[in-house]
Amino acid sequence: MAVPKRPFLTTIQCMALQEKITPEVSFEWLIYADATFAGLSILIPIPLVDVAFEQFFRRRMPVAIARRNGLTLSPAVRLDLNRGRFSCLMACLTWPLLLLFAIVKRLSRNLLYFLTIKEASDQLSVYWHRAFLLDYMCQAGYLADERTAVTAAETLRETLDAITTSPLNELARQVVYLPHHILRTLRQARRGELNVEMENTRNLMARAWGNFSDHFIEVAQQYDELYKIVQARQQAAAERAAATSSASKG
Repeated sequence: MAVPKRPFLTTIQCMALQEKITPEVSFEWLIYADATFAGLSILIPIPLVDVAFEQFFRRRMPVAIARRNGLTLSPAVRLDLNRGRFSCLMACLTWPLLLLFAIVKRLSRNLLYFLTIKEASDQLSVYWHRAFLLDYMCQAGYLADERTAVTAAETLRETLDAITTSPLNELARQVVYLPHHILRTLRQARRGELNVEMENTRNLMARAWGNFSDHFIEVAQQYDELYKIVQARQQAAAERAAATSSASKG
């Protein structure tokens, strides 16, 4: 059965809601599925395959969540939302070292499995927060206009960096222990199939999600506050750049 899309809001309606919208904090698998898959990808015991699966689901998150909210993201917005901390030039220059580090890190995790569990739990919690914020950004109109999406994407990254502890971590630890055939499970997930292990995961998350409503509301408020700071910082940078350009021409 097809799941109905949430009501679509015009850009003007969305921008007006930025100051007054109450975030949707109830559990919806379509919002958190790819986040769960991305977080669990670290459990794949094959170097680079784990990274490939993680990036696949990570990049699919904004598109799926926006579609659920009746939005279609432009390629530029999708690129900005999925952009990491490093520039393209820096990534190209450092990728051999990062590749070597990833392989060594994966091999060490195979020897110390409990470290993998801890890292997977932390990563899963981060991806759940990312999914929630992407959903909230769609609801509040931050992604309805390319002019606001650049600031919104940077605010997303800074908000996630600012979350150091979370009540979701305990649930993440429980979820990490559920899949026993993670590679097969995630292969099926890429095809849109849900096996018994993932159904158990979804049910566990659904039962526990109501405990985190207050936390998610605080995260949304934190995002709104950071958005204003980032916006002011970017505007100041643009004004300085304009002033410098005018001075050089003069």
